[in-house]
Amino acid sequence: MPQRIEMSEPAARLEHESRGTCKPAYRRWLLGLVLFHLLAVVAEPLFFYSRSDVQAGPEFLALRRGLGPYVDWMYLDHGYFFFAPNPGPSHLVGIRDRSVVFPDRKEQWPRLLYHRYFMLSEFYNNSFAPTALDPQEMTDRMFVARWEEDRRFYQTLQRSISKSIQSQLGTRGEERREDRIESWPELVRLERPLPGPQEVLSGAKRLGDSRDLIVLPEGPESPSVPAGPAGPALRGPLP
Repeated sequence: MPQRIEMSEPAARLEHESRGTCKPAYRRWLLGLVLFHLLAVVAEPLFFYSRSDVQAGPEFLALRRGLGPYVDWMYLDHGYFFFAPNPGPSHLVGIRDRSVVFPDRKEQWPRLLYHRYFMLSEFYNNSFAPTALDPQEMTDRMFVARWEEDRRFYQTLQRSISKSIQSQLGTRGEERREDRIESWPELVRLERPLPGPQEVLSGAKRLGDSRDLIVLPEGPESPSVPAGPAGPALRGPLP
């Protein structure tokens, strides 16, 4: 009967480490990192759902502030405002004197592409800065400086979207114009209010009815107007 060969201590340690076991010190570090990441994941929803119009839960506010740099770096705070229990109206982008509106679920598909256009239209509306300020607002220098900065960013975004739309129109062969700023299409911000419970139950209008769209003003001097097929800002039926 062959005798059993005992391994030396270094060989036994090497075989033990080759089996994939983790040292206790490493396990403690990994467990700490996992707990830290899980806290960062729940920090934003806990802070969001503990808020009111006056204040937020102090313990969740402290947690969100403490983990703020990591939450922002990992982009763990997205989506909680739009997908809240009480979402606001949706926003679209149209072209003046044309029936082109995006996002359009018939044009942008599959659904992921529609979602990209949808997020772009919401981002464009959230970046809006009016063409002018009210006289009483002009007295605050810091507010005016912030408005000028926001206005420049909004105009840059507006020109970028207009140039992209003009390029797509030229590619499709609908309309070929010279690549000048004056020839780029003029964008119009549209808002679709949320229908009330009675409107939904009655079924008088479809959720995508173009008569519900409102043309948002670009400045304090221009009021909001309907954007239906007979509206002054857009021509033809809206998708």
